[in-house]
Parts: sequence; structure tokens; C-alpha cells
Amino acid sequence: MAQLSQLKGDERNNFVGNTIFGLIVEAFGEEIAPRMTGMLLDENAVNYQQLLTDSQYFSNKTNEAYNLILQVGQQVVQQQ
Repeated sequence: MAQLSQLKGDERNNFVGNTIFGLIVEAFGEEIAPRMTGMLLDENAVNYQQLLTDSQYFSNKTNEAYNLILQVGQQVVQQQ
């Protein structure tokens, strides 16, 4: 985590994204992983250090992102 505190901007986002991407692929699949990772990196309310060190926090945030993707998908289907 010392490395995370030394990184800024895109370098920090890339480090966090590369670290969590594989975990998201394992839990939710390859198709949705890029979108979920991007959502977590874009969200201002995500604590990167906690995301990388607290499994419950990580699980909560990934489930929130997944549920949001499902909701948006259902809205698109209903509008068609």
C-alpha cells in the first residue's frame, strides 16, 4: 500500500484497476469486468486503499456496481 500512496492520477488508477480487474473477472466474468472496473475507478466515493485491503468493502462496491449495471440494462430493455 505504500506504493499506492506515492502514485497520483492515471498511474494510481492504472495500479488499482490492474489489481482489482482479475478479481472482478473471477467473480462476475470477463464480459462485464471492464465496465465494472471503470465504474469503480470513476466513482469519487471509492476509497482505493480500502478497496484493495478490505474484502468486505471490495465486495460491497463491486456488488453495487453490478446491480447498477443490471438496473440500467433492465431500463434499456423496458424502453424498447
